[in-house]
Amino acid sequence: MRNTVHAHCFTLAEVMIATVVLGLAVAATSAIVSGAQSSLIKAENRWGRQHLTTNAAEFYLLAGPNATMPQGVLPDGFSATCQLLVVDDIHEEALEPIEEWILGEFQIQVFDKNGNRISDTRVRKVLKEDDFE
Repeated sequence: MRNTVHAHCFTLAEVMIATVVLGLAVAATSAIVSGAQSSLIKAENRWGRQHLTTNAAEFYLLAGPNATMPQGVLPDGFSATCQLLVVDDIHEEALEPIEEWILGEFQIQVFDKNGNRISDTRVRKVLKEDDFE
């Protein structure tokens, strides 16, 4: 008895189909990775703006709207402003001070190195009437 070994050779059509399938898989993977990277960068930027806004808001809520921001709260070149407003969009009875306390609103804006506003927030807080002077 004779052993016969049949070597199977791929045809040109099979090789071309396999190459196309592999190419499509690589293209799809690249598109998914690129989209994920873009989403990650956008999320990171949103988080950064929110972090700076939170730092500024915490500072002004603790130190007052007219306080000077110390170095280190925001990165070099970044700045923030705060304006204290009287809240007037509430029920009439709530507008009257209660034992010299009144509702105020801190309007806080954060600016980048070029002076462009990157975020803003409003925070309401009960304050002494004297704080509005």
